[in-house]
Amino acid sequence: MSEKAEKTNQTQKSTAHKIELDRLHGVSMTGVLAVPTFTDKTMSIKLQDETLTLIGQDLEIKTLDTESGRLVVSGKINSLKYSTSVAPTSFFKRILK
Repeated sequence: MSEKAEKTNQTQKSTAHKIELDRLHGVSMTGVLAVPTFTDKTMSIKLQDETLTLIGQDLEIKTLDTESGRLVVSGKINSLKYSTSVAPTSFFKRILK
């Protein structure tokens, strides 16, 4: 395999994520960069170019390893919602709009 193809393959692996839902009673994920906010009802999960919001009941982080990008959550999962990351605008730009 050429060096260029190998780098492309590594980039695709690092940006991809995988979600495994266990009968709505838990979720296992790869490709996780961070979990900036979480409660027992909602959890915000930062992925490469988007954010995934988990909504449910009794949510609890069982495993979080940001080096390998692995996250395991237990609890009842009601919904998964993706949103793209939006660049924050400055306060003045919003006022003068």
